[in-house]
Amino acid sequence: MSKERVIEVMDKYAAGVKGKIGLGFKNFKTGDEYYINGNDRFPTASVFKVLLLIELFKQVEQGKFSLSDMYTLKAEDISPGSGLTQYLTPGMSMCLKDYAMLMMIISDNTCTDIIYRHLGKKNVEATIESLGLKNTRADMDCKELLHSLCGMPLSASLEEMNKIFKDIESERNYAMYTDMTIPNDISSPVDMMAIFSKIYNKEILSPASCQQMMDIMEKCQTNSRIPSLLPRIGPKAIKAMHKTGSLQYISNDCGIVITPKHAYGIMMFYNGYTGDPKDRKFDDEDDTLLAELSRDIYVALHNDSASVV
Repeated sequence: MSKERVIEVMDKYAAGVKGKIGLGFKNFKTGDEYYINGNDRFPTASVFKVLLLIELFKQVEQGKFSLSDMYTLKAEDISPGSGLTQYLTPGMSMCLKDYAMLMMIISDNTCTDIIYRHLGKKNVEATIESLGLKNTRADMDCKELLHSLCGMPLSASLEEMNKIFKDIESERNYAMYTDMTIPNDISSPVDMMAIFSKIYNKEILSPASCQQMMDIMEKCQTNSRIPSLLPRIGPKAIKAMHKTGSLQYISNDCGIVITPKHAYGIMMFYNGYTGDPKDRKFDDEDDTLLAELSRDIYVALHNDSASVV
């Protein structure tokens, strides 16, 4: 049975990692699902942006604003870390849908924080609660998260923050990797699977909104994990609707994979800081681990060792 083969693959990877891994798999056709550390909390890094996308479309459905509403970028909007908007000249205008698109497909932090402020933190928190997500919080926008991680005040300049953030030897607020009770953006494989299941089944919002969210996530440009080693062209081509998250020691990817035979959710959280100090990696992601895990789950599910060729 493919379910048993998928479980075997997940168990093998979980036993071999140096840090802590959280995994979730659900076959949307059969309902089969399996988790490793499913209810354990992990730092999400940019995976939390999926929550903002949901809240954005929710408020659009409520008539609070339109995706076509324009917003003008201001100097004080700029946030450090990933993305390209921080390098653009303040004064340019884009519609909210474009800010959301950049938030998701290139994980632009400045666009994310603009969207977050537009939505309102209390509204995001209320939606998390309404969805019954017990292990999920979105306490911080990107700027707050990175400043807290680097131990820098919010008044620190963009140049200073980017320099410290990119310096892998700089001290970090390492409690954010281990203490899931302090302010942070966190979730679990079970919670994220619940979200993506509702999106796939077009239950979390209207069918039209769910489809638009999947269309956006299918355009993701950070494709070195879930879809990296899967067939992207030809008769076996897959579709992947997903969102990555990366910080030093943290590598995540959560999403939906649709193949000609199957549709499934795959949630992957990896916290390398929790391993033995001598085994910790100083790069901000472990793409190979997650890409090979995704590939092997695909092969196990399709019972075909040549499926990815």
